[in-house]
Amino acid sequence: MRNILLFRENMKLNKSLLLIGFASLAFSSCIKEEAPNAEADIEYVLLEDVNGNFLVRKNDTIVSVGTDAISNHISVMVHPEADLSSVTPRFKLTEGASIAIKNGIEFDPEVGVPLNFSESQTFVVTSEDGRWQKEYELSFKTVAIFTKFSFEHVEKPANALYDHFFETLGSRRYDIWATGNPGYQFCGLTSYPTVSNNFGVAGKSVCLRTASTGGFGLQLNMAIAAGNLFIGSFDVTNATSAPREATRFGSPFNKVPKRFTGWYKYKPGDVMTDEKGKPIGGEDRPDIYIVMYRNAVDVDGVEHGITLDGDNILSSENIVGMARIKDVVKVNPGEDINKAEWQRFDLEFELDRGKSIDRNILENYGYNLAVVFTSSVDGAYFRGAVGSTLYVDEVEVVCE
Repeated sequence: MRNILLFRENMKLNKSLLLIGFASLAFSSCIKEEAPNAEADIEYVLLEDVNGNFLVRKNDTIVSVGTDAISNHISVMVHPEADLSSVTPRFKLTEGASIAIKNGIEFDPEVGVPLNFSESQTFVVTSEDGRWQKEYELSFKTVAIFTKFSFEHVEKPANALYDHFFETLGSRRYDIWATGNPGYQFCGLTSYPTVSNNFGVAGKSVCLRTASTGGFGLQLNMAIAAGNLFIGSFDVTNATSAPREATRFGSPFNKVPKRFTGWYKYKPGDVMTDEKGKPIGGEDRPDIYIVMYRNAVDVDGVEHGITLDGDNILSSENIVGMARIKDVVKVNPGEDINKAEWQRFDLEFELDRGKSIDRNILENYGYNLAVVFTSSVDGAYFRGAVGSTLYVDEVEVVCE
């Protein structure tokens, strides 16, 4: 939480750069009262899992809300039997902001107001200075298990230039997919690393490309951004201060994986570079994998929910098994990747040595499954080759 608050303070400073000229005049003459805050954000949502049979993920008692367009749609997973007729979420807002139900009453964000969440509720946050408003939709959805992915559902969020992928089940939308695209917008560039492509094995596919982050990234020793797509969430508030912590992998899963299959095409970029943009030799390769892990840890007899991130998704003791690509078929250097043949991958899910999947824990969504694709295997450490391109389509987690 400390990282989130520090980053928000940095964001406030960045937003104030345009006002420096005016502020310097004010300070040179006299000290005046600080102007009312112009931000209208929900920073996080607080929930109480009173009966222990409401939230699917224990760590959803505090739901951090980002500042990108996707974060305006806040979704929390609950058990199928959860009573949504009267739920009282509480909110932490930016300083001085107020909150109201859309077309309804204003209420104390620290106390909340009981509402029927059988359908999503929309809230309007107004800045302290009264000049700015932002709408947030909060929904509670029963957990949905997806095992087949065709990447047909994609949109550009409001006021954003990047693609966002999602899944549907019946009439409901599930934002299970995340990318680093919201963080890449800080670079001020328009060609995003993860995009939809119209030429797939069937219908659309996803295209992941390792891209330069320009001068902005070089200043932060983040010279490249690998295209990535993963089940989980991306915390844009940590995108530059703690980028690997910003990628939170996995969603509750109640099946036993056996195989991980799908189609891909891959062409490495020309020059491998490190985080400072210096050539390092070697050839880039993609990463395609699933990881299943226990989503809670025991602390003094009390279970605490956890979500693995970019630092530990492949190394945590909570991992029970995975399936990961090893041998990659690459498109020939002179060949157009769009015209190249699709390659099939069929990977066996293997349990870690000495570990097993507890059926009782499984039935209660005590495991998370992460599905991950990236155009540069070391992209989390900002090492890769600009131009490395991975196409993925028609993916399935085959289960018992």
